[in-house]
Amino acid sequence: MVRKIILRVLLFFLCLFVFMAWTLYLVEIEDHYGDLQEIYFDSKTGDIIINKQTEEFGIISKNWKRADVITKKNDTLDLYDIIYVNQKENKYEVFRSKKELKIEELSFEKIVTLKKDNSLRTIIKN
Repeated sequence: MVRKIILRVLLFFLCLFVFMAWTLYLVEIEDHYGDLQEIYFDSKTGDIIINKQTEEFGIISKNWKRADVITKKNDTLDLYDIIYVNQKENKYEVFRSKKELKIEELSFEKIVTLKKDNSLRTIIKN
């Protein structure tokens, strides 16, 4: 009887700990990305993101806490930095391709051509 009570209490605290850890993880993402958290959650590593106004683009590389964008200049930018220029949100679009694309082989014009050929599928845009 005592053993069952101890197991239930331990299970309760384990569930409480997991819930709190998950909540803190979501708060961390919300604090860092704000309105861009949809991009963080819906995109995958290897997706292409373009800033339509500046014609900057890159390939998204995600880990459990951040989404970085690898640009053609071999810079690694935060997702926030490629979308917000002078603290204004620019128009963007996120694409997914069935085949792996290399950043060295891409240009803004080639991405537009691939989109018209239906080689890229739009995931998110504003």
